[in-house]
This record gives sequence, C-alpha cells and structure tokens, in this order.
Amino acid sequence: MLQATSYKLQAQKGFTLLESLIAVAILTVGVSAAMLVIVSSLNVGTRTKHKIVAANLAQEGIEVVHSIRDRNWFAGRAWTDGILNLNNACVQWDSAYNSVNPTCSGGSNLILFGTPPHYVHSTNSAQFSRVVGTRFFPADTPNLGDSERLQVTATTTCGANCTITLEEYLYDWK
Repeated sequence: MLQATSYKLQAQKGFTLLESLIAVAILTVGVSAAMLVIVSSLNVGTRTKHKIVAANLAQEGIEVVHSIRDRNWFAGRAWTDGILNLNNACVQWDSAYNSVNPTCSGGSNLILFGTPPHYVHSTNSAQFSRVVGTRFFPADTPNLGDSERLQVTATTTCGANCTITLEEYLYDWK
C-alpha cells in the first residue's frame, strides 16, 4: 500500500534576491534624483551670487565716475574733467581718491584685496572684470530743451555667459 506523504511549504522569512535588487534600484534612483536637485541648486546659487556681485561692481563703476564729477565741482574744474569720452576704461574706487585708467594698463580684471577686502584691478585672471565708458551729449541733443549730460555705462563680466551692464546719465546740476 502506498502512503501519501504531505509536504507543507513553510513561509520563509526575509527577502529574496530579486526583491533586494529591486529595493536597491529604487533607493539608487531616489538618492540620485535628490543629489541632482542639490547640485543644481548649488549651481544656481553660485551663478546668482556672481550676478549680484557683478551688478554691485557695475554700480560701483558708475559711482566712481559720479564721485569724480562731484570732486570736479568742489575743485572748481569742468564737471566732465577726466571722465569725458571714456572708452572701456578702468575706474577704481579708493577712499582717498577715485581714479580712472583710460587704457586699463593695470588690467580690467577685479580681484579681492586688502583689509577690509575690496575689489581692485589686476592683470591676473579673475572671476570678474569691469570697464566703463562715457558719452557726452551737448545741450539740445537730440531734442530742443534737453540738458547737457554724460551717459555712463559700466559693464561687468562674471564668467561665461554672464555680463551685467548698467547705464546712468549724469548732469551738470551745479
């Protein structure tokens, strides 16, 4: 007589190899996506920081020309003395005297220097560079009644595909 043998499948505890591989793959995709978002955020933050610094350096370039115009008034000189028809000139902020180098012989690149740190022109390679240009418009140009004015344009570069240009008009208010 034959005897029937019964086999019971026992519930196994733990994961199979296939389940473990799928779990690791899902975890890898999730961590990779999170890392991509973090790296992208850091890159955007760095680019934004560079653009903010470039905008402030361009504004400083305009302010240097503005300050020179004011010093000309106080010294009794023509208000455009030293700042008329600049073309890609380098201007430098200095607490004692603001300076203009029309040929940028010291370099148009800007590096952090000194205590407290501030940007100065250099021939060394740098993240930022700045040039300033001016254009004089006589009175009544282009329209009758227009005031005599000086257009000041400051352009700062902050790396590849990053340029900030600011423009302002200065007048002889005195």
